[in-house]
Amino acid sequence: MLWLIPFLLALASATSYKEELTFRPLPRNTLLADFHFNSVSPPFPLEYTNLSAPQSSHKPRHYGFFPRMLAPIVEATNTRELHLRFTQGWWDADLWGSLPHNGTVIGGTGVEVWAAIEAPSIEEAKRSWYKLTESLSGVFCASLNFVNDAITTVPKHKTASQGAGFVTSPGNKLFLLRAALPDEPICTENLTPFLKMLPTRGKAGIASLLDGHKLYDSLWHSMSVDLVTHCEDGQCHLESDQHIHHVADITRSIRRRNEGGIPKPVPGDKLRCDQSKYHDAWHCFPAPEFPAIEWDIEGLYGRAIQGPGFENQRGVTTVNFLVDKESWRVALTEEGKDDVPVENIFEIVEAKPHNFRISTADFNKVLPKQDSPLLVSRSLTGYSQDSGGMRVTIRNPQDKDLSLVYFESLPWFMRIYLHTLQVGGNGTVENQFFKPAIDRERPTHLELALSIPAGGSITLTYQFDKSLLLFSEYPPDANHGFAIEPAVVKIIDKETGNTSYQLRTPSLLLTLPTPDFSMPYNVTILTCTVMSLAFGCVFNLLVKKVVTEEEFEEISKKSPLGKLKAKIAMLKSKIKGVKA
Repeated sequence: MLWLIPFLLALASATSYKEELTFRPLPRNTLLADFHFNSVSPPFPLEYTNLSAPQSSHKPRHYGFFPRMLAPIVEATNTRELHLRFTQGWWDADLWGSLPHNGTVIGGTGVEVWAAIEAPSIEEAKRSWYKLTESLSGVFCASLNFVNDAITTVPKHKTASQGAGFVTSPGNKLFLLRAALPDEPICTENLTPFLKMLPTRGKAGIASLLDGHKLYDSLWHSMSVDLVTHCEDGQCHLESDQHIHHVADITRSIRRRNEGGIPKPVPGDKLRCDQSKYHDAWHCFPAPEFPAIEWDIEGLYGRAIQGPGFENQRGVTTVNFLVDKESWRVALTEEGKDDVPVENIFEIVEAKPHNFRISTADFNKVLPKQDSPLLVSRSLTGYSQDSGGMRVTIRNPQDKDLSLVYFESLPWFMRIYLHTLQVGGNGTVENQFFKPAIDRERPTHLELALSIPAGGSITLTYQFDKSLLLFSEYPPDANHGFAIEPAVVKIIDKETGNTSYQLRTPSLLLTLPTPDFSMPYNVTILTCTVMSLAFGCVFNLLVKKVVTEEEFEEISKKSPLGKLKAKIAMLKSKIKGVKA
């Protein structure tokens, strides 16, 4: 029976962990890369942890390929579903089309976290929620420890998995909580924990390509972690889906590899000028780029794929190329050997570096984009320091009606007046939920169920007042403005009630009346200067006596120092007389 052990281990790894990398060329010589890692934990009984009771020691449990650092956190906080997003940049829907995976794994600018927590009441759920965010803050080196009541909301629209209802007790239910930090920067400190969650630790498989310097040198990038609980026949398991998406500029990456990180001016003899326009030694209109281009994985990421996730195992590591086979050529290249053409789907099995070379005669010939089913524009209006407005335009470019949910969470210092809400266009508001903010305790929660006919649009406008903050509540560089988190728009399938597509609007920058923080410094410096000048004059008048120059000379002669100087001068004169 011992001969079955290697086979069973190989089968378990192939079914409980998979990774997939997808490349898709985009217009204007850009590339969309999609890294996907899926892992499933071994079955375990679902238990409820009472935060108010003394914690008993848990039995040791093997997590398999599931991230060991996250499993105890979600178990201790009774989290049945977790969604974490790290996103920076702007997705160009007009040029690139719809979001990857219908936007289900893409967040808004900054950091965004959703969680479905089992609890008997909302108070207990929030206790687990804050414990969860503080733990995630330490794991991912993010500012999630600043999540509090002032930015936490309880969305009314439930997700499909959150509605499954995996609870341990009939008296408990699931509470969906959400928070966002739109001004949180994304850096390599967030990527390192992401890689440590993988069983390969970023040393093998497609994760070996993930380098912070290459990944974050992108036009747009997004990192997500999704944990969902699945239960069947009294046994449950956790499923983890980790995604990294980024849009790379191929031309810039090649230029940086050839010329280094510091841009250099192009010599005059190498300028490519448009011959159809006037040009000389001083005038040059840049010519269009050459349509033919060739690049490889190693040149783009600085290294090749270091074999499969696990050696000599099939079905674990897959690389996909979504290209037009008539215009693009994909080949497996190896030093000292001829390139081997590959199909659109390539499975990595051999434990050796894999480098793929991609070339085309015209980089503009890419697969047709899938148009976004929804277009949203959101902006601030007004220029006053004490009030302002919001304008949201949602357009339906499809030939069918749309039902959607518009969710918005605004900080407490934006005091919204619901009676100023105006609806324009041919769309309608089917239902609405509004929860006003409480200063420093609760954000404004606005949720609207909308219906837009085919080819129609709807415009929402409302007004708000700007509150004054305490001086300690202003962040550094307060004159830059305050980041307002993106709004969430979900398209709802009328038959199933599930979310078929979702997107986030860009974040906004709100200016508030900001005090002159340099004023105390200027007042302090001016006051100290005036006081020092006045003190010097008064001090001199108090401790010094005003005398004439003749009196000063007489006094100096009678002083001990003056007598000593006179004796030294007399001694010098006598010595000179003896020598003479």
